[in-house]
Parts: sequence; C-alpha cells; structure tokens
Amino acid sequence: MARPRSFDEQTVLDAAVRRFRATGYAGTSLDDISAATGLGRGSLYASFGDKHAVFIKSLNAYVRQALIDTRDLLEGPDDTAVDRLHGFIAGGARSVLDDEEHFGCMAGKFAHEVGDQDDQARAIIRGVFLEQQQILRDCVAAAQRSGDLAPDADAHTIGYMILALNHGFDVMAKGGIDSAALDAAAEQAFQGLPLTSRYRARRQP
Repeated sequence: MARPRSFDEQTVLDAAVRRFRATGYAGTSLDDISAATGLGRGSLYASFGDKHAVFIKSLNAYVRQALIDTRDLLEGPDDTAVDRLHGFIAGGARSVLDDEEHFGCMAGKFAHEVGDQDDQARAIIRGVFLEQQQILRDCVAAAQRSGDLAPDADAHTIGYMILALNHGFDVMAKGGIDSAALDAAAEQAFQGLPLTSRYRARRQP
C-alpha cells in the first residue's frame, strides 16, 4: 500500500510558483525548489518529477488561478461592464508596483524566457492568453450591449489590445517606469476605447 502524502500539493506548488517567479527557470535549481517547498529532493522527485515537471505543474497551477482572478475582475452585469474594463486596465498598470515582491505575470515572464524553447510551456501560456482574451472580449461585448461602447467596434480585437497593454505594463514597471506614468498611460488607453456619447455624458460632472 502506498504511503499517504504528508504534505499539501497546492501549498508545495504555490511555493514553487513563487520561486520560479523570483529567479526564473534557468536560475532555479531542484535544490532551490526543495528549499522553497520544504520537501527533500527525493520526495520532490517522487511526487512531482524533475525540475521541468515541477515547473510545468507550477505554471499550470498559476494559470488556473490567473483565470479565476480574471473572471472575478471582468464578469458581471452588462451595465457595469465598462467600469470593469476601466478597472482591469488601471489595475494592470499597478500590478507589478503594488505587488510586494514585484514579480509580475508568470505567464508573461516565461513567454519571454522559455516560450521559443519549450513547447509544453508555450502551449500553456498561449492557452491562458487566449482564455483571458475571450473573457475580455465578452466584457467588451457586454459594454456594447449596455450602450457604453460603440456597437460596431471589434470586441475581439479590443480584447487582444487590452491584454497586450496589460502585459506591456508589466514589462515597463519591471523596467523602472514610475507609477504616475503608467497610471496616466492606463487612463489614456481607456479613454481611447470607442466610448459612446452616452457613456461620456453620464460621466460628466
């Protein structure tokens, strides 16, 4: 009979996620993961596999939570959809600077580091980007139904634009651009959406 695990898998994966986000794939060894998770190398290997297997499981755990967070931010009634888009864009400008550890998005980080070398990681990253774009597209469509965004605008393309913008904020914040500049850019980006006269009239003081 197999011995029951004496650890919580999600807790271990959360610790591995933090380690990979802090030091990257190349900069993280199995010993580093062992120290971060509190599991010996033997237990780690027996339960999760080699370094790459731990990385893939960690990346999957991260993107599952990222999608939950994205839905929490963007799903809701049509009449507040444009406000949710505004909040998502503004929050993207702050996501790195407001994070105590300044990690940024794990999917974006590893798209740069391993995306052109690791087919398995690239498929996971592409998958989460596509799902986030669909959530954004649906929120844009909701704002169109409510009369706050122009009905003839391309919700599909706007979804990609907002997603690309948020990942750009990550890169710029990690490159040292200050919060005032990013906040102003986020507001300009929101105002550049095809907002209707109905929306602008309702927002006038």
